[in-house]
Amino acid sequence: MNTKLKNTLVLYLPVITIVWCIIMLASLKTGWLNAFFYDAANLQVQGIDYFALPKTFLNLKAGISMFDTWGGVPYGPYATWYLGHPAFGVLVCSWFAFFAPWTSYWLFVGFSFLLMLFAAWLVAERAASFLSKRLAWLLMLFGFPTFWMFYVGNMHAPLILALTFIFLAIDTFSFTELTDTNIQQANRYLMAGLLISFFTKPIVLLMLPLLLLLKQTQKTTLVCLGIYAVVSFLFIVVPVLNPEGIGLEKLLKVATDFGFIKNNMNIYQNHFVLNAYMKDNSIHWLNLIAQSDYRLMHVDVFSFPVFIDTLLGYPLNAAWYKLPIYLTILLSFLVPFISNRQMKFQTALLLLMAITFTFFLSYNTVWEYQYASVAPVLALFPVLYERNVFYKKWIPLLFVSAVIIDLPNLYFLLHGKLITNNLLLLIRFNRVIPVVVMFIVMISLIIQSFFKKNK
Repeated sequence: MNTKLKNTLVLYLPVITIVWCIIMLASLKTGWLNAFFYDAANLQVQGIDYFALPKTFLNLKAGISMFDTWGGVPYGPYATWYLGHPAFGVLVCSWFAFFAPWTSYWLFVGFSFLLMLFAAWLVAERAASFLSKRLAWLLMLFGFPTFWMFYVGNMHAPLILALTFIFLAIDTFSFTELTDTNIQQANRYLMAGLLISFFTKPIVLLMLPLLLLLKQTQKTTLVCLGIYAVVSFLFIVVPVLNPEGIGLEKLLKVATDFGFIKNNMNIYQNHFVLNAYMKDNSIHWLNLIAQSDYRLMHVDVFSFPVFIDTLLGYPLNAAWYKLPIYLTILLSFLVPFISNRQMKFQTALLLLMAITFTFFLSYNTVWEYQYASVAPVLALFPVLYERNVFYKKWIPLLFVSAVIIDLPNLYFLLHGKLITNNLLLLIRFNRVIPVVVMFIVMISLIIQSFFKKNK
């Protein structure tokens, strides 16, 4: 890139970022961007994921299950089912529970936006040049999935911040020279990232094999697991925190019966009627099993399994879609054997990014806002490119693929048309296919680094 173009970008990127943020946030009120989303154009869903959040704490105050979203006194005009960690309902949702529903929604949007700003600042601090610093802000904040996250009010911004912390921690360990200060910062970042994810959306559980096997991250990971285990146990056994608990003995029996969980604890198969097992706080964990084989064939679902099933016209066995998870777990046991520290942690960072993509590839019910979690990966690419990582020549392809995910899906071109299977494939195309491309490239690079470890 020539100097003139770089200087121009450095000058105008802040303006572009600010203008986008204004448009994005204003659109929550004006509806300017609604035409790009099927639900916004056809249904009334603004805040639908949010109103369940304060309801968790209000339910707890009333002595009923935090997960009984539609029980007790209503809060807000509508709501989806709460599925976050029960601790999130007490530690975070409680702060928003004493406001009127729409006031509370707007406060939470502001809270989520501040978390995104903080994540952008963290990446920008790591950048070596003004260009990559300013790109970090734009890339973290820009994106139609990000707008949709704010629109529905989902509690996804904490996960984005958690991933940012974890990626930066692992990147720190790949520095040419490590100081005590670097190591301490890396461990603080890792602890923050793990705990935030554990107590919101535990996507990092799939990262644990790698983090426990790497000597530099093992101790911090074990400490976080200990905290997570103790707090989670309290939210199971303490009656005031789990007012409609089924009891530890019954829970242990149910938790080992996957067939029972899948047949009795799936919200869609139960037509949104909660039974006693689904009101116990353990549903936060067991719901992943309950939905593991279920395909929700819906226009708003953007998962690889649903994409392929729509393409084929019939459902593949769910085991095929778990292959990306099995592959990343296998590689998690191999990466620690790379002898060169820089190569090992550059590879580990790639693997952690690939693990985040397994959610889109292996989990059946993926909503569009969840693609906002690609933002930390995208924002880091310019930083890594300047660092001359071993996969530098592949970063442009990875970067473009991630940018495509941030663009609107093709629904806006099909607005008003009857949604057929072919149109569903087009709508999902620029969410699913770029993730597949990035995953394949990353896995190939990881395997390559393992075979080159002694060179």
